[in-house]
Amino acid sequence: MQSQGLLRLIHGIRGTSAAISGIDLAVCSFLLLIGAFQFTHCPRTSDFLNDPQYVDIARSIVDHGSYEFNFLPMTTLPPGLSLLLAVAGWLAGFTPAVMFHVIAVCTTLAMIASYQLLRNVEGRGVAAVACLLLACSPSLLGYNTALIFPEMPYFLMSMVTLLLAVRMDRSDKASIGRMLLLSVTVVAAVLVRSIGIALVVGMGAWIVASLVLVPESGRRRLKRFLLPLTLGLIAQLGWSLWAQRHEVLEWPNLPGYPQSYVSQLKVKNGQYPELGMAHLSDIPSRVERNIVTRTIGFDKLLTRRYVSSFWSSPAIAGVILLILLGLVSSFRNGGQLHDWYFLWSEIIFLMWPWDYRERFIYPVVPLACLYIWRGAKMLKDCAVRQPEVTGLWAFFVGLFLSIVSACFALRILSFEIDKDHARGDHLQPIVATLFWLVSMAVGFVIFKFQTLRNSPRLARALGSLTDIAQPLSPLGFRVTTGLIVAALVASGIVQQVAVGNNNMNPDLTRQSFYPEIEAAAWIKKYEPNRVIMAREQDTLFHYTGQRVVWFPPISDPKVLMDGIRRHHVDVLIVAHHSDSYWLPLEDTCFQSLRDAYGKAFQLVHQGHDYKIFEVRPPGNGA
Repeated sequence: MQSQGLLRLIHGIRGTSAAISGIDLAVCSFLLLIGAFQFTHCPRTSDFLNDPQYVDIARSIVDHGSYEFNFLPMTTLPPGLSLLLAVAGWLAGFTPAVMFHVIAVCTTLAMIASYQLLRNVEGRGVAAVACLLLACSPSLLGYNTALIFPEMPYFLMSMVTLLLAVRMDRSDKASIGRMLLLSVTVVAAVLVRSIGIALVVGMGAWIVASLVLVPESGRRRLKRFLLPLTLGLIAQLGWSLWAQRHEVLEWPNLPGYPQSYVSQLKVKNGQYPELGMAHLSDIPSRVERNIVTRTIGFDKLLTRRYVSSFWSSPAIAGVILLILLGLVSSFRNGGQLHDWYFLWSEIIFLMWPWDYRERFIYPVVPLACLYIWRGAKMLKDCAVRQPEVTGLWAFFVGLFLSIVSACFALRILSFEIDKDHARGDHLQPIVATLFWLVSMAVGFVIFKFQTLRNSPRLARALGSLTDIAQPLSPLGFRVTTGLIVAALVASGIVQQVAVGNNNMNPDLTRQSFYPEIEAAAWIKKYEPNRVIMAREQDTLFHYTGQRVVWFPPISDPKVLMDGIRRHHVDVLIVAHHSDSYWLPLEDTCFQSLRDAYGKAFQLVHQGHDYKIFEVRPPGNGA
């Protein structure tokens, strides 16, 4: 009864959608069970082990009534998630259990909202496959039980916004209540995560396209969605102006982070700011890299399999082609809000100067699955309506991609590319070459079918192929797909159970920021009330409560020393990580300081993978 009540609540405003069926109840109940597992298997720790920045901002809101972090105004992170955590913390406490429970609830509701959205726009089959594969992903559970980040609350707000937009667009009348509810979700999405601007821009583009292509629908959408659009723009503008006025830069000469996202887009590499500003010639390679890495991330998230990074792979080129075809078919007559939102979201991330992280793709995975399905349907329809054109395209695309894949395979086999670096890539290019050769052959057969269709020999061959392809009939396709999805879901659940069990008794020493946690404990005991300088600023501030100046990725010793003196740094922490996020490495930056100002730093403590130096004041032998 509780599950059905939740379904009816998420199902929301009654409109043209079909009634809730047993399949809906089964899928959403399963999603609730997965959410319950995440809820009960969050890390059993007394404190946060990774990046507690949002929690500390929420605590500042409750304790001091200010949107601050590390004694400075927070101007890089929108306030939505921190406000949500502040309410939860005020009611139940700022413990890891409470904060991770908030994320678990948001994730579960986001998955159910995604199912309802896809069910409304495409059908139960596509909705179930997309949501079950994502919900059972072990990487999703690992992420949600490691970090308190805004992806899941934003995922929820964006999916609810798109679901409400579909219902409003299809309804005969749009009440003020629906408009206000949609406005709330749009504003919440913008204030939870900066990529929410894609919802606002997408809504504006959708209205304009509708006015041009289908004026009657465009005028109706303008009346219904003008209020949410306006309030979303006001929220984004208000936050941007506040952040600009309160911005305090510790290292004003460092391009990119922590300046605004627009400023970050201008750098060549977000994690390596010393490379300088980007040029127009850098944009194509950035876009190509982001297309490939996001597609690989999508494949790995759903299949739990390693995907080679050569772009002609069917797992990359094939997926991109299907998504593009799905978008093209969706944009007929102006499309829907979710089509424009997905397009603008991907455009923003294709220009992103930072390395790929899985969290960037979670909120759009259900929509990507939708467009893959629509792309496959469009390809099938084209093959039926225009077989010659489809066959010709399949032949030339298969020919080109088979050549590219074969060249990559030859480079691997000839040791031109290191096999250890390639991680088994010598198999996937060969399989890709065979796949595209088969596609080319199928395209040739389809192209020649019209001229040879009266041939008795061809008729016998086609009869044999029909017998072989019997599993590809509608019933066979459904059974085969169901078995594959069931296997992936079962595999994902097994891996999620392993992640959940590890959360029950986490090993603190194996955490990525353990050196900083250990260093913070020593400083709090032996160096209280000192100004600290460290690369991992968030963890040090959380565990010490003292002012922490960011140790920036700058190798120029004079710039670093000027900043140390300007910020009155007393203690400097140098930690070593095998997989460092920022470049140059801390070791490299500090070595340049040591070479230039060796007497200014005295080693006072050393632990596993970290060192603590005391900064001597000027004139004291420094």
